[in-house]
Amino acid sequence: MMKTTNIFILGLLMLVAVIGCSEQDDFDYTGGAQVYFKRVAGSGTADSVTYFFAVRDNDLEMDVIEIPLVVTGKGVDYDREVNLVVVDEKTTAVKDVDYVMEKVVFTAGAVETVLKVRVNRTEGLKQEERAIFLQILPTEGLGVDVDTTWVDYKIKINDILTKPARWIYECQPYFGTYSKVKYRYIIDVLGIWDFPDSGDNAIPKGQMLFYKDKMKSELAKWEKENNKQMLDENNVHVDFDR
Repeated sequence: MMKTTNIFILGLLMLVAVIGCSEQDDFDYTGGAQVYFKRVAGSGTADSVTYFFAVRDNDLEMDVIEIPLVVTGKGVDYDREVNLVVVDEKTTAVKDVDYVMEKVVFTAGAVETVLKVRVNRTEGLKQEERAIFLQILPTEGLGVDVDTTWVDYKIKINDILTKPARWIYECQPYFGTYSKVKYRYIIDVLGIWDFPDSGDNAIPKGQMLFYKDKMKSELAKWEKENNKQMLDENNVHVDFDR
């Protein structure tokens, strides 16, 4: 009798657990839907991006930056537009000149979307870096009751070639001392501007050695065709051995 009772109680507990899980599946966020810029896993924060035209092809005149947004809770059966504004007092980029920003909408059923910002390669970006400060404001259907740093985003744009922060560790062993002319030539030949030595996108040592040999052969070919040495901005001969 005791054994039968125990089995009955165990079955009852399992039924309650199943019902509880089912109710949890139907749970809706009582605080309402909250929208924010998506955090990148493992990064801690993801509140800005810098777009460098200088490391792209010289013929590239515009590009599109995509920034992911998410909303808490479940999808709904109608579209929800995000109230995204540009903070004018912090923004130095010129609307419809340096950039064009599309509306951001969570389509019916969606809990993720992207903000698309078209950035243009204007002359002003060769002289200074320009920034766009974005902020999400609440609406009746989309709140912002999250960490305040999650609703702000900064986009920086420039067309100024700058020395990579880790050149001495990642590039100098293969390409030698940095110069703007050398770096620009590497980008033009290889179509690569970033050479990480760690992480998911790390470039193996063997590949870097191949890149070095390719740059040396391409430089020799350029100098033969042009019948002169390639000089950098300091009037120093470009050399991939030093």
